Amino acid sequence: MKKIVCILLSLVLILLGGCTEKEKKPTESAPASSEVVSEPLDQPGAEIEEVEVSASLSAQSTTILDVKSTEIFNQLSEEKTPSNAIFYLDDELFVVSDDGLYVPFDAAISMCTGSVIPVLYVKTEKAAKALSTRLKSGDVTDCIVMSDKPELVNSVREAVPTISGAIDTRENKLDLDITYLVPLRNEANKNKAKIILFGAHATNEQIVYLQKRLMTIWVEAADGSVEAHCNAFTSGANGIVSINNKSIFDAIDLFEKNTLFREVFVVGHRGQPATNADNSLSGARAAIDSGADMVECDVYMSADKEFVVLHNNDISYYTGGIGLVEELRTEQIQFFILKGTKDEHIPKLQEFFDSFRNDDIMHSIEIKTSDPDAVYWLRDLIAASGVSHQVNIISFNLTQLKLAREVIPEISCGYLGTVDGIYSDIVPYLNKYNLSYHPTNSKMSPGNAYELNNRGISVNTWTYSKEETLINDLINGYSSLTTDGALWASNIVAKIKTDDQMSIKLGEEFKFSATAITKKAEKEIECEPIVIDGDIKFIKGEKGYTASQKGDATVILKYADTLKNGKVLYHYSRSIKVTVE
Repeated sequence: MKKIVCILLSLVLILLGGCTEKEKKPTESAPASSEVVSEPLDQPGAEIEEVEVSASLSAQSTTILDVKSTEIFNQLSEEKTPSNAIFYLDDELFVVSDDGLYVPFDAAISMCTGSVIPVLYVKTEKAAKALSTRLKSGDVTDCIVMSDKPELVNSVREAVPTISGAIDTRENKLDLDITYLVPLRNEANKNKAKIILFGAHATNEQIVYLQKRLMTIWVEAADGSVEAHCNAFTSGANGIVSINNKSIFDAIDLFEKNTLFREVFVVGHRGQPATNADNSLSGARAAIDSGADMVECDVYMSADKEFVVLHNNDISYYTGGIGLVEELRTEQIQFFILKGTKDEHIPKLQEFFDSFRNDDIMHSIEIKTSDPDAVYWLRDLIAASGVSHQVNIISFNLTQLKLAREVIPEISCGYLGTVDGIYSDIVPYLNKYNLSYHPTNSKMSPGNAYELNNRGISVNTWTYSKEETLINDLINGYSSLTTDGALWASNIVAKIKTDDQMSIKLGEEFKFSATAITKKAEKEIECEPIVIDGDIKFIKGEKGYTASQKGDATVILKYADTLKNGKVLYHYSRSIKVTVE
């Protein structure tokens, strides 16, 4: 009888809701196969379908409703809906919860009208097999499979490679040693998941550590309060998981339109060509000293199986020598001096690894060679050098990336080419190989970046040869910006931090101060208090803020950062308890 009632409910909900499938199904598009090797591009974003959100796209992180009860399930019928919804499936693919929720698969999917992406949670091997069979039918194409058992995610992704994968680690108590996160990256990548879900205890440092390794991080709000949601948004995560749909939007409404929640990573394109020779050790050091989070370097393999860092196979491209890298021995290649330097030679990749071993820097290694042996040699070099935790791999060559995913499955890989179309075309193509996306900035838009982020795919644009265009794209929701001048981003604010508690006296003006962490340094700043809980008001005066009454309040601090282009970006602290005496 229970199943009969559920089937009738299913029919009603389908009639009311419709289908989540987009009007245009994702199709595999042939990516552009040729690399752009001319001057770096600084072009406006392509005119591509945009997405309307309530805050800026950078502020509007992925919002995920965690359907743990009947009441939460019913929140999907509210006017404002999250971008994603987690459905817990039993072995027969009914959506279930501890309080008796028992909804047929199709009925639950029908609730995801508009732009809600179903996140399908499986707990058993039987459920994973049933879901794989169901998704193979092809009528539900835009979804994410999640589990706290990575092997179950892998099994569904193997069966249906075009969907996204997510691993639930909320029960893990993360070690204070940040390198403990490397095994999490390894496990996620090996099981074809780009999304890692953390509990509310995750720190900004832990989140950023994995984001630099091309992982998408979701964080659970500690509870259903607006304060918990503000803390989740300001954690720096790509998305927040909530049990209260209303609190999601109440929290969003507290923030200014141009709010930057996630740190935008700066990648030194071949080091720092604005001041140093391309792909030189001095250029890489200059980028690091300027505050770059990553250094991109191009690699070819010499005739004696050494990786050398050079943009072009022909050594005359950057030296006075003649010959092809792959036909010369390393000592022949390094005999010549790099143009624009006094005594620098073409460096070996080993020299990069050795020189920056103790720096908090990621190597974004672009595989230029088409020799398949190179991937095996690169695997061995990374292992021998002990730098797996510092390496991401990127390439225009999809064949090399597919091989890297097989040979070095724990390391994150990204595609530099272009997939024609909008996000619905891009997602299934990249998911087949579990890749992040690294398009030229002229082929990406904020709307597409937002939708890709909702499906766990980070967007990393290139190449910014002018400071103006670099600054302009900070607010577009891209995960990283690759630039010729990392020094242009030195003063970009990554986050602000302050004490968890403050005490002020009634009648006295008080300055709400914080520390802004920029790419290169720290600076003290003054902020505006935004009350999120309590009846106290703070009135701005000439020397600070005066409290309206005694008592306690919970605030977040707002900092307005005026950029060189005149635009203002806003940054917010986590919640602070303020006592007025």
